[in-house]
Amino acid sequence: MKAASRKNQGRKAKQETAYVTKRVLVRAASPAFRKASSEAMAIKGYVIKAENGWVIREDKDGTKTKISQIEAVKRPAKIVLD
Repeated sequence: MKAASRKNQGRKAKQETAYVTKRVLVRAASPAFRKASSEAMAIKGYVIKAENGWVIREDKDGTKTKISQIEAVKRPAKIVLD
C-alpha cells in the first residue's frame, strides 16, 4: 500500500507543478546542447564552451585552449521567472 500511495503522490505533485523546475529544464536542455555541440564540432572542427570557470575552445582532436576566465556574477540568491 505504501508504494502505491507514494506513486500517486509523485504523480499528483507532477500534475500540480505549473512552473519549470531546474531539474526539468536541465533534463530538457542537456540532450539539445549535446546534439548542437556534436553538430558544430563536425562542421567547424571546434566548439567554444564554459568549463570549470573558464571559456575554452575544444578542438576535434581533444585539445583544449583556455580563452578567458569567467568572472563571478553577483545576483540575488533567488531568481523568480514569471
